[in-house]
Amino acid sequence: MMRAFDRNQKQMISAVAVIEVLRMFGIFLVVPVFTLYGKIYTDSSILIGIALGAYGLTMALFQAPFGILSDRFGRKNVIILGMIPYIIGNLIAWHPFNIYGLIIGRLVAGAGAVTSSGMAMVQESVPQNRRNIAMAILGIPIGFSFMVGLVLGPYLSGIFGPSFLFLLSGILGIAGIFPMMRVKYRKPEMTAKERRSAGRIQGRAILVGAVGFLISLYMIVFFYYLPLYGTSAYGTHGYDLLLLWPVIIGGIVAVGSSGFADRGKTTMFSVISLAVMLVSVPLVFLAPHYTGNRNWFFVGAIVFFSGFSIYEIVFYPLISRISKRDSYGANIGIYNTMQFSGQFIGGVSGGILVTLTLTEASLLRTTVTLSIIVALSLIFLYLATHFREITRNPDDKGDAATDE
Repeated sequence: MMRAFDRNQKQMISAVAVIEVLRMFGIFLVVPVFTLYGKIYTDSSILIGIALGAYGLTMALFQAPFGILSDRFGRKNVIILGMIPYIIGNLIAWHPFNIYGLIIGRLVAGAGAVTSSGMAMVQESVPQNRRNIAMAILGIPIGFSFMVGLVLGPYLSGIFGPSFLFLLSGILGIAGIFPMMRVKYRKPEMTAKERRSAGRIQGRAILVGAVGFLISLYMIVFFYYLPLYGTSAYGTHGYDLLLLWPVIIGGIVAVGSSGFADRGKTTMFSVISLAVMLVSVPLVFLAPHYTGNRNWFFVGAIVFFSGFSIYEIVFYPLISRISKRDSYGANIGIYNTMQFSGQFIGGVSGGILVTLTLTEASLLRTTVTLSIIVALSLIFLYLATHFREITRNPDDKGDAATDE
């Protein structure tokens, strides 16, 4: 796929991929064991939830400021600058002394909100007819790092302790800076028409962003609950590799689905991803408790990761399809902002709904709440697409896309 790009474009795409891969790997190393790490510092489920979601809060708040800074001072400079708080925040979380230090570390780490700047850098630097290829080149290793991080996090935590994962994340952040420093990048000039319409956020993008908010909320509640149930049902050593097969199977399903999604079935697989995640809610939270059979959780985890992996693959192309050529950056920015906001609310919700003691009442209210949330995401997706495939409008007039 890289043959489609010249030398500078290859270097730039590779540098953005390295930064995003290392950041994503570091983030998801920590997530599967975070609740257990938080319990070292406090017995408050809400404070642990706030610490878990704090990263998403500052990521959401700093998306727009970093985008503005990157417009003024250049994408490359701002991306490098944004890695500094990510590194410092992880080092603070490595030895935070108390839960408030952990919250501060997570807030600082999230302040390095460079995702939208990196995506914009790629979009601006390649021809329009090759942007989907460029995003696929980015998406494949990022998705792989997400899966590897989830599997290795509990395993490395079992060997070195959970605090080591934050140190490793900080070191990986430092390593990610060097490829970006070598990139030769100059932001292309915009036409007068593009300048007039740049930054306009479309209604459909906000609706899809609402889906991102709700699914991110569910994801974080899932990961809040995961180590609590996993260690109680499988033991500390059994939990270390609990996610291996669910993540692998979910990845295989997602890769297989992506081929169909690329052939004009983006909306269909968006619907499928949300429907699959809706099915996963009672399997993960309710069935193991009422049946006393932990295998239901294993099945539910496979269903969850299958749905979530498809979601991760198809929703960025969906944003691209509903966006006008000159407003993709703004639309992806609002989508990312709403996703990260959902992560923060998900952390707080996990602390309130699940708590630190898995009782029948807590699991029932969690199941009902999350089922409603995922069902709402399907409603927002319907409002955005009417469950019809969206094709590019070649004239790019009016709305960005037409329904098939």
